[in-house]
Amino acid sequence: MQVAVFISGSAAVIAQTIIIREMLAFFSSNELISGIVLCLWLLLTGLGSLVYSKINFRNSSEKNYAYLLFLLCICLIFSFIFIRGAPRILSIPFGEFIDFYKIVVISFVTLSPSCIIFGALFPAASFILKPQKVYFIEGIGSFFGSIILSFILISIIPPSGIFIIIISLLLFAGYLCIKKWIFLIISILPLFLLIGINRIEFQLKKLQMPHQNIIDVFESKYGNIALTRSDDQINFYLNGIFDFAYPDIYSSEEAVHYPLLLHKKPENVLFIGGGMGGGINEIIKHPSIKKLNYLELDPKIIEISKRYIGSQISDNRLNVIIGDGRYYIKNTKEKFDCIIINLSDPINAQLNRYYTLEFFQESKKKLNKDGIFCIRVNYTPDILGPVYSQFLGSINNTLKQVFKSVYILPVSKATYIAMDYEVEMEIKEILKKNIQERNLTLLYVNQYFFDYSLTEERIGYINQSLGKTKPYINTDLKPVCYYFNALLWGGISSEGLKKLFIKFFNIPPVLFFLFLLPVLLFFRRKTVIYLSVFTTGAAGISSEIILLILFQVLYGYVYNWIGIIIGLFMLGLATGTLFSLRIIKSFQSPVPSRKNLHMLSAIQCAIGTYFLIILLFALARVCFANYIIAFLLFISGFLVGMYFPLAIEVAGELNAAIIYGTDLFGASFGALITTMLFIPILGIPNTSLIFILWNFIVGFGLLSLIPVDFLSQ
Repeated sequence: MQVAVFISGSAAVIAQTIIIREMLAFFSSNELISGIVLCLWLLLTGLGSLVYSKINFRNSSEKNYAYLLFLLCICLIFSFIFIRGAPRILSIPFGEFIDFYKIVVISFVTLSPSCIIFGALFPAASFILKPQKVYFIEGIGSFFGSIILSFILISIIPPSGIFIIIISLLLFAGYLCIKKWIFLIISILPLFLLIGINRIEFQLKKLQMPHQNIIDVFESKYGNIALTRSDDQINFYLNGIFDFAYPDIYSSEEAVHYPLLLHKKPENVLFIGGGMGGGINEIIKHPSIKKLNYLELDPKIIEISKRYIGSQISDNRLNVIIGDGRYYIKNTKEKFDCIIINLSDPINAQLNRYYTLEFFQESKKKLNKDGIFCIRVNYTPDILGPVYSQFLGSINNTLKQVFKSVYILPVSKATYIAMDYEVEMEIKEILKKNIQERNLTLLYVNQYFFDYSLTEERIGYINQSLGKTKPYINTDLKPVCYYFNALLWGGISSEGLKKLFIKFFNIPPVLFFLFLLPVLLFFRRKTVIYLSVFTTGAAGISSEIILLILFQVLYGYVYNWIGIIIGLFMLGLATGTLFSLRIIKSFQSPVPSRKNLHMLSAIQCAIGTYFLIILLFALARVCFANYIIAFLLFISGFLVGMYFPLAIEVAGELNAAIIYGTDLFGASFGALITTMLFIPILGIPNTSLIFILWNFIVGFGLLSLIPVDFLSQ
């Protein structure tokens, strides 16, 4: 039975990672959407735990657990196929931003069956083993599952193949519970599908990209790469987001020529992102170029581009570097005449790192005295609404904190040109002059286009619109840009809903602390134990989210480390549970309630202290951030793992499912408010401060319960 629980724990974390990854790719991931998906996952799992605990079954507990595992297999197949087939089922055109309400409905339908069964597994196993032991074994299983997924499975097998392996493992776990040979045979049969898995994955991907001429689909450690063909053009999509197309001369010219033409003599250039679409060729056209460093995060993009596009250029001036652009800028000793950022808009915290005050400061240090920094975002040139103006204005205001002169060119994308000097004449005249002097032949970036796009009226309109916005600054610890971008492109089409989110953003930060006051109503009441469990669940998931964002900000791209990150948290969870079980075992019977409550209070206050350490770490920006964050994640899991068995001892094993469900409800609440409200609106420091106060208040609330003689009630 213990092996079955271990397998189900491993399968749960693998399935969770794959399903959420599929959903985020489908919804063009941003933090608002990931918060909703994670919230629903935890909420539905908690619901499954509570519902199962209220049902009386006639079969043996082992049979019930096995039947749940078999049912879970069916539910997982439904979830995976539904999220792949949703565009066809709901007639959603490919590439169209999905409405917020549709996102919620699709997420609910996708997650409900599987999550409810996942939640039921804990109380089902708790009828066979002690609930504390189940929690420990599931934690160990989750640790191994996350490591195996990230270091083995995800690099060699497509998502549909991983799902087949999960189904086979769950069926085998069911066989271990009831020991019928027919189930052993059934558990082996799905593995034969792996023979044609690439074809299966291709057909399933076509469901998700209707009416697209898909050429091929690839998996890398950074996500899914899909290639489509439209006429003579090949389009690259990364995790469901359009990255670049080839050939696309229009986009390639606009991406690079404006900063290069405004510089007197660009010799050393740094180009980050989208270069395989033709941007590299365009930069090399400038005769003064002596060295071009091109940064590409995923080596798979280079490999696929060479296969389908061919070698674009062979020039000894080109230096291709595989790695994270921000990490490179922070650590390189080179200086550049132009730094050109050609990435997607800041639709999530990962991309937002390239639009923050800290990144602009780091980039400025790597520019020569007359250097130029350039970054671009999508916009609507003719009509700029309040949200769009605020989005563009936050980038503009942030750049102005670093550079003396910031110019916005209203071309196909809003193109920001930042430098530490003022231009000598009208920008379009400089552009025309340098095109002629450098003898450049350009199809789109030319004098006819300048006379249309760079008029005084168009430039004046965009500057006037941005001048009316509030002077928000986008920083690593308060990423406002991805919040505004999510309102624009995150499926929130309802004006009423947009206004609601804007109102949230304009609430004075101090008012967010007022929600802590109702916690005092739980003092000296039995329900404070459930409030404590709820708080611990919210704190655990929120600490993970904060540390993941800090990891990206301070170190680099998170997906390369995601297995270690999740694995360390789960290892901490299992270790903390084991440590707690040994403490409980050392108590003499009957277990003294006061001592348990004292320990719960101490752990709750320790969690508050832990958030204080996160706050200090975020503000200090110390070296070796990746190792420190890994250690902090382990400690987070350890504290949560210590807490859970003690909470069950206090509330009683008969209430284990309620404790488990309350923990998940708290985690669901924490995921939602942390991603959607706290981090973008309050920033990481204030978010940490809220959790510091919340945990200390609840910790003292547990102490207030001691005179009531909890166990006698």
